Amino acid sequence: MSEIIRVSKDVKEKLVKISAELQLSKGKKVSLNETIGYLITLYEENKKGNKNSQLLLSLLGSARGIREEFERSRIEDESSS
Repeated sequence: MSEIIRVSKDVKEKLVKISAELQLSKGKKVSLNETIGYLITLYEENKKGNKNSQLLLSLLGSARGIREEFERSRIEDESSS
């Protein structure tokens, strides 16, 4: 069952960047749902004492220029569905 959540434009842009970075590292399509799940896992691991915050920061900072390609790909996927 799906749920609708609202996020600010800034948060959405960051989420899309992280999704693009995950997509590149995995070599396959990554949904926003999978990205949110990934971020929750990072949070939970960090809370337990694992210091994955550096990874999260690198994902947030290294996705420059990828966004347009990711959005173009997502639009193509949505239009073909």
